[in-house]
Amino acid sequence: MTLLFATILFILGTAIGSFLSVVIHRLKKKKEKIMIARSICPSCKKKLKFYHLIPVFSWIFLRGKCAFCGKRISFHYLLLEVCTGTLFLALFFKFNFVETINSTVIPSMLNYIINWQTVILFSFYALISTFFILIFFYDLKHQEIPDRLSIPAIAIAIAGGIAFKTISPLSMLIGGGAIGGFFLLQFVLSKGTWVGGGDIRLGALIGILLGWRLGLVALGSAYILGALVSIPLLIQKKVNRKSQIPFGPFLVTGALLALFFGEQILSYYQMSLLFY
Repeated sequence: MTLLFATILFILGTAIGSFLSVVIHRLKKKKEKIMIARSICPSCKKKLKFYHLIPVFSWIFLRGKCAFCGKRISFHYLLLEVCTGTLFLALFFKFNFVETINSTVIPSMLNYIINWQTVILFSFYALISTFFILIFFYDLKHQEIPDRLSIPAIAIAIAGGIAFKTISPLSMLIGGGAIGGFFLLQFVLSKGTWVGGGDIRLGALIGILLGWRLGLVALGSAYILGALVSIPLLIQKKVNRKSQIPFGPFLVTGALLALFFGEQILSYYQMSLLFY
């Protein structure tokens, strides 16, 4: 039963990822009909058939090209689908809502039940993670984080945190204020050259969702990942100190690391302090 749900949720995640690629494209073009308009090839403008839109498989079978004009389809479409599916799968294993109990008729047999409270919790984090994926790929592609993504995500994080009691209101307030304020300070000091307004709101989102403790783990992880990527690029002279590297993807990755492994990271850090 667990394997069945895991498979279903991975497929669902890839399907959502496929839709997110459309959202990213239409948000940038400022198209209003994000939800209902038919998918078309950006190059030849022909409407795609349903079998051209099967997540993962269509990109592979079409060899990353449009079925009509043969124009190359960016690899990021496949990557977005796989990442979203994998994230949904990881969330399912973290918030596994399939429970086993011994049968009252035959004790050696197991029955499966659905824990609906955990389903709701899984759904909340899946929704927030969907916004994280959107922000990751949008910022990676266009080097900006639109308010149409960050502000609804902040509202959902506040509502979910209060409704499901995933975090105390005080920790939510301190986390959002501290991390958002950290980027606001950088924005003011640099007059917007170090970070953008989108980073401020994304920082606030992370602090609200995770609280100040795990929020700091996310922030630290983001800067470590940023250094691991940026330093080799600087050494290879693929970028220079004036190059603009979007920080949103690192913040999103740090937030997800904190969500899944934050407590373990904090425990390891505290243990390491005991040896010094």
